[in-house]
Amino acid sequence: MEKIKFILLSLSMFAGLTACNHSEDPMLEISSAELKVEASGCETTLLIKANGDWTIQTDGQSWYSVNPLSGSGPASVLIKVEAYDEVNGRSATLKISSGSLLKTLAITQMRPTPPSNPVEETVTVRARGGERRFVVPEGFAYKVAIPEDAQDWISVLSKDKGTLTLNFKTNATEDYRTAKVIAQTTDGAELAAFDISQSWRNIEPGELLIEEIYYTSTLTETGRPEKYHGDQFFKLTNNCDNPLYIDGVMIMETKYVNTWNYEFIVPIKDEYVGVGTVTCIPGSGTDVLLEPGKSVIIANNAQDYLHDVYEADGKTLRTKGNPNSFDLSKADFEWYDESTNNVKDIDNPLVPNLDKWYCYTLSIWVLHNRGFQSYAIGLPPATVDKKKFLSDYKWEGEYINHTLAGDFQMRISKAYKVPNKWILDAVNCTVESKLVEFRLSETLDAGFTYCGEQNIDSDPTRFNKSVRRKKDGSTGKLVDTNNSTNDFTPNATPSLR
Repeated sequence: MEKIKFILLSLSMFAGLTACNHSEDPMLEISSAELKVEASGCETTLLIKANGDWTIQTDGQSWYSVNPLSGSGPASVLIKVEAYDEVNGRSATLKISSGSLLKTLAITQMRPTPPSNPVEETVTVRARGGERRFVVPEGFAYKVAIPEDAQDWISVLSKDKGTLTLNFKTNATEDYRTAKVIAQTTDGAELAAFDISQSWRNIEPGELLIEEIYYTSTLTETGRPEKYHGDQFFKLTNNCDNPLYIDGVMIMETKYVNTWNYEFIVPIKDEYVGVGTVTCIPGSGTDVLLEPGKSVIIANNAQDYLHDVYEADGKTLRTKGNPNSFDLSKADFEWYDESTNNVKDIDNPLVPNLDKWYCYTLSIWVLHNRGFQSYAIGLPPATVDKKKFLSDYKWEGEYINHTLAGDFQMRISKAYKVPNKWILDAVNCTVESKLVEFRLSETLDAGFTYCGEQNIDSDPTRFNKSVRRKKDGSTGKLVDTNNSTNDFTPNATPSLR
């Protein structure tokens, strides 16, 4: 009986082996023999149809990946191709095998196509230079072409995907300098062009404006003007959309008033402003940052005229606070004069003094309280410091003083000349009935502003008033047409009141 069972089992096993030897033929098919990929890369699926084990052999390149590399029976294989930024295409071959069967998949990735309209940008760089980032079309390996004559002041800091960072050296000249920098593919196709102009200054005309001048001074309760006009002030405002470093800015008063009939033998105002006072905001160029829309107050004396009592040289200037005046003790800057006579200035040690380059007076500088002067702010080039200014920019010559008693030829003295191209903003003040000639070129200010009745000299109603620049209602920016008649509100209420 046991022998019969063994024979039957052997027959069954033989039958099974016979069935295996007669199975279906081996099969291997793939969904595509060619894969064309854009430069941006892709993820795609390769379908494998097989009835046995299969494997995929790559050519070892690392810019694509295949998963899985082996399996059994039907399967989906994920192929990932990385983005490509070089100028020549690239290719790879996959070998898919199952038993004695072999299939190949050819992968071809095309080069990125340069834009038909390359990026064009016009860029202005301030004199101090520094780093600046530029947008370059993504998806390209690129090189940067800098003109040979600009390579001493422009250099490449980094070339990242989509971003080019350039560094600009300080412009220590007195002129703008320009260059066209081009980002291009490694075979020379243009991606972006940057027309760069570097200024010789860190503030452009119109960016920093004189918003207000309080020159009339204040009436005390006795009805007399504030002694020494200590509560006079300027208000300067950042009128652009970028922060500005304002240290180094010059605050100037014209040497000769607009109401005197002076005929200069060699007129200079088409090229220069003749000044008798030059003071500067102190700093090394990156010390005083003024945010967009913000202002600084520059006071004659940074004192609390509204409440306190002050003394100068042992003399009481006022016995009690003046309700018509202001608290200037927190002004941003004050101008201070080391007097050579018995009229002494007041110094607030908590408020920085302007850097005094020159002043015509031996005592203290006060603004003309009847409004006969013109004022300007400017910025000298990096090549001009106080020493060079005092040495090279003296205003010398002669003029004829036309008076009722006759004409008198006189020498210009205690004066300097500031090039018009240094000027950032300027304001003419006058009493119209007394006006003879403005000391500023019309290109700097074609009009004027005033306090009091414009046709009355020494009008007592001028006190406690200022001239204030108008604002554009739609933008909120200060109005600046280089014409103070249009730009300023005369007889304004001071902003500090």
